Amino acid sequence: MCGIAGTFQLDLAQPATGSRIDAALQCIAHRGPDDSGTYINGRAVLGHRRLSIIDTSAAGHQPFADNGGRYTMVFNGEVFNFQELRAGLERDGHTFRSHTDTEVVLRLFTLKGPEFLHDLNGFFALAIHDAENDSLFLARDRFGVKPLLWSETDGRLLFASELRALIALGAKTEIDPVALEQYITFFYVPAPNTALTGSNKLLPGQSLTADKNGIRVEQWYDLPAAAKRTPAVVNNNKRLFELLDDAVRCRLVADVPVGAFLSGGVDSSIVSALAAGHHKGLHTFSIGYADDPFFDETQYAEEVARHINSEHSTFKLTREELAENYTRLLDAIDEPFADSSALPSYILCERTRKQVTVAVSGDGADEVFGGYQKHQAELRWRSPGAAEKAVRALGPLWRMLPRSRNGAFQNKIRQLDRFAKLAETAPQQRYLELAAFTEQAKAHELMAHPAPEHLLREREAAFTAALCQTTGMNAVLLADVDSTLPNDMLHKVDLTSMAHALEVRTPFLDLRVVEFAFSLPAEAKMHRGSGKHILRETFGHLLPTTVMTRSKKGFEVPLRDLLRGPLSSVINALVDRETTEAAGIAWPAAEALVKELHSANPGSAQATLHALLVYLSWWKRNVG
Repeated sequence: MCGIAGTFQLDLAQPATGSRIDAALQCIAHRGPDDSGTYINGRAVLGHRRLSIIDTSAAGHQPFADNGGRYTMVFNGEVFNFQELRAGLERDGHTFRSHTDTEVVLRLFTLKGPEFLHDLNGFFALAIHDAENDSLFLARDRFGVKPLLWSETDGRLLFASELRALIALGAKTEIDPVALEQYITFFYVPAPNTALTGSNKLLPGQSLTADKNGIRVEQWYDLPAAAKRTPAVVNNNKRLFELLDDAVRCRLVADVPVGAFLSGGVDSSIVSALAAGHHKGLHTFSIGYADDPFFDETQYAEEVARHINSEHSTFKLTREELAENYTRLLDAIDEPFADSSALPSYILCERTRKQVTVAVSGDGADEVFGGYQKHQAELRWRSPGAAEKAVRALGPLWRMLPRSRNGAFQNKIRQLDRFAKLAETAPQQRYLELAAFTEQAKAHELMAHPAPEHLLREREAAFTAALCQTTGMNAVLLADVDSTLPNDMLHKVDLTSMAHALEVRTPFLDLRVVEFAFSLPAEAKMHRGSGKHILRETFGHLLPTTVMTRSKKGFEVPLRDLLRGPLSSVINALVDRETTEAAGIAWPAAEALVKELHSANPGSAQATLHALLVYLSWWKRNVG
């Protein structure tokens, strides 16, 4: 796991900018504290920061050149089938000078060109310069585990693992008003856009080629097509067990200490149980809240740890510790991103990194196998019974009662109210509203210069495009894998783990597991009243019944009390008229939001205010 950055001179009449690479690499030094390197040749400048995981010797130094010197690569990620790929190459007479997956990846490119990407099982972002043709090839992994951003600026292609490095390379810092409004709505900027006009995210499964003729972006991977090629099996449960067990096994291969995140939920518990079968003395890690028992679930993680006999560490956070780390998280955020669970994740990664360099996690299972409450709601909207019809009829009552995430009763009312509102909404619009944290009307009010309506609709259509690529509930799951997974969950994991140079590996996103899952009808994976049913059936024997039968809760944060209390000074420091207006936020709406937080019924004000604080802090560092 590393960080990469670089440029490619499209217009040779423009001045070269190779001198900027050092500043860009400094911006992402946290991603790779072990080594750094640069390469300048022809039109290309490549830079690399290394976190040593496989072959920690100097033989793994990057940028990495092939034996003939024609191709040079910078690589961020891991390829988990590299040993198998290497063995096949060695049988054909190839020799290697390192034990890295990087060398195997580059060798495959020299032999196959861009088609080599289909051989890789892993996550990655890479850049390869062909010195003979003076061209540059970029690619991102199938599901967007690793980020890769790019911009065409002043006759140059710029690319980097993070937006701040792209800015250091010369990207313009003009706020995109459409992206800003979408950020306030969803708490992230949906790809391929970024917060800045002219800067883009390479989408999952995309590649980019740059040469003297310009830039070409192509989609090299298509999940629905790959799923159709997956052969059917007699026993789905047996096949799923084999695939996920092997996905966990190969993700435990490292030349550094490895552990597992264990929240006590179904997904991380399955991964930890499988890992314990391959890694004796497995160390597991969980985090909870000392002062907020409603949000704390560490007792379930500890029960699983005892059951699988792992060496377990529980980190209990006080509100003071959460508040102390809040501004540190703000400083670590590279692009506006306001999923509040990033705060405990940030602290968990920091404390985990003191004991291991790699951790496996359960991320991706909810999107692939249908584990969210919204998936259960969608099943009920599509086939309502008497209970669903009653909830819909009582819509006016839910709107009269207090609704928030800050207690069991208020949260239940919030869910019932939302269910009633969305019952008659079209699937595309319903998907957008379920992905949103702030109502669109409220996000619109917060804009000093609201985005043009037609541009918002265009980007929303792109966000929900996957809903039209297949049918039924699999369409919803595909939209999650294409949109919310890389934009939210995987972005959070990358942000919070790489801030502390911790590599997180996600077995549920092994390409074999995902393609097999999408080859199945949705009803084989999830039932009404039982999300991720196939996981519970297949792996239930490994874990305590209490864990496999409990409902999903999520990684909630006591934001309201933090913002009303120890973080009130952060609000005072960031939310002032001059800053908000300069950053493109409407001051009256921002002022009203702060007042709403302190009202008797704040609703979701604390979450939207958190999003505003994240944005203003980021804007002051990068734009203001």
